[in-house]
Amino acid sequence: MSRLCRNRGRKAPKIRTKLKPCSERRAAIGAISSEGMEMFDWLELAAAARAAQTPARLGVGQTGLIGAVRVASTAGWRSACSIVPGDKVLTFDCGMQPVAQVHSMPLWQEGSQCPVNLWPVEVPAGALGNRDLMYLAADQAVLIESDVAEDLTGDPFALIPARSLDGVRGMCRVPPPAQAEVTILQFESEQIVFANSGAMFHCPSVTEDLIDAGNTPAGYDVLDMERARLIAQALDTPSGAAA
Repeated sequence: MSRLCRNRGRKAPKIRTKLKPCSERRAAIGAISSEGMEMFDWLELAAAARAAQTPARLGVGQTGLIGAVRVASTAGWRSACSIVPGDKVLTFDCGMQPVAQVHSMPLWQEGSQCPVNLWPVEVPAGALGNRDLMYLAADQAVLIESDVAEDLTGDPFALIPARSLDGVRGMCRVPPPAQAEVTILQFESEQIVFANSGAMFHCPSVTEDLIDAGNTPAGYDVLDMERARLIAQALDTPSGAAA
């Protein structure tokens, strides 16, 4: 997502009209807590990033929320796996939006051990603003606000694959929990949703290919691993994440 959101005298990159200005987006996030809605309380790095491309960070295009990850709905915080088509979920740019389709599937169906490239990312409580421990599919896109993201793309908000967060703030790839189920929420148009009180994730539209999500054209851009790792690693530095 490329947009000049602060007046620093730079030429604005290409703007997608779908996204609201950053000031409006930040105001919307602040309103969740400030308006009494208690249910929603909530460049030396480059070398290191290239060196960190290990097999454990490989993915296969698998997206989705695993287990009891909760999303903000009109009925409060609900497990993604309990959402049904027609339920309204809070989105980053468009407010409450009805879910068009819900897909749930086992993360790994074979009798053998789950291969490393399918291991989900374990996200400790607080690592992404989330209240509880949660698990994300390796290529689930996560929305991060970061000064480094703005330096790289012109927009402080960036979507990065969950696997790029491996090794940051205690997040890591782990074997999936027993009988792990992956839930994917789809909307008429792709959305960013709020989960576990503060984390934000991308959800595809009903027209996107869930089998080959990485090669499906999208209105929201997910950064490549090199830039994603730069942003992820900066989260561990005092100035890496925007206030």
